[in-house]
Amino acid sequence: MKKIISLTIIAVFFITGSLQAQESPDQDGTPQTSIFTEHVDMPVNLYDTYTFDREKWPYIRTGMWLMGPVFIGAWGVAEWGWFKDNTTFRYEPSDITGADAYDGLSDKVGHMYTTYAFKRLATFGFRATGSSPLRANIEGAIYADLIMFIMEVGDGYSTAHGFDIYDFYFNNIGMLIGVILDASPALDRMFALQWEYVPTRRMRRGIKDHDPTADPFTDYSGHKVILATKLAGIPYLSETPLRYVNIDLGYYARGYYNKDFDYNTRNIYAGISLNFSIFLGDILPTGYTSSTAQTIFNHYHVPYDVEVKDWELTRMKND
Repeated sequence: MKKIISLTIIAVFFITGSLQAQESPDQDGTPQTSIFTEHVDMPVNLYDTYTFDREKWPYIRTGMWLMGPVFIGAWGVAEWGWFKDNTTFRYEPSDITGADAYDGLSDKVGHMYTTYAFKRLATFGFRATGSSPLRANIEGAIYADLIMFIMEVGDGYSTAHGFDIYDFYFNNIGMLIGVILDASPALDRMFALQWEYVPTRRMRRGIKDHDPTADPFTDYSGHKVILATKLAGIPYLSETPLRYVNIDLGYYARGYYNKDFDYNTRNIYAGISLNFSIFLGDILPTGYTSSTAQTIFNHYHVPYDVEVKDWELTRMKND
């Protein structure tokens, strides 16, 4: 049924878009172009509209370099048990293969997305304080990688964790994806890495019961990480209603330390979703509100899209 609905949506958009894209003569014989000729070519990032006063640049940049490591260090000591009870450094790589993968690989994919998002936000900070696109791209990559590396080393001295080399690998994959997209506006128009979250039943109970351990960022059974292909980035399709459509390739795991699921499963899926960044860019006036909304929805994936095909990679009883 999902396939039929999805194919119908594609057909309707394609036919409508083709008709809209065709030129038709006006009463005076002048060709009329599509109503979609004036539109947002790509999501307007924060640094396209936000800039900071030049006199404040040194303070903002110094603050970024100091506060990031200091905040992560303080949080790690207070919340993650770093250096507690004179803990020595421990090297504990987790299993990332098969049905027994730690958290169904959701933790590692989450590391990849977090570093990606952090890198792009850092790049905005450096762009908005005077760096050229190339320099900001490099600075953002170094900054995000540094913060995440401090986090991993701190985990090595944690009572609950250890240094996991696979966290380091996935962090760098996310960072490199951010570097590629920030370096290429053409690819940035076509692709985005996005995070989706729907609170699980356990999470909702925790919120209701005021459980301090209820954490949306470790509520992995409600997460999805998605590589979205934005049809708005394809030249011809960008002139049609298909520009509001994304083709998604996502990964998610369900179960894994969540007793509300009978099975631990790992899945890949292909789906269709609405490109909210482009949609909001078209209806909102250019400015701070528009660029902020477009940036948010270029990184956050709205739930309940159409999943055309789902592949279950592994399944095992949730014990």
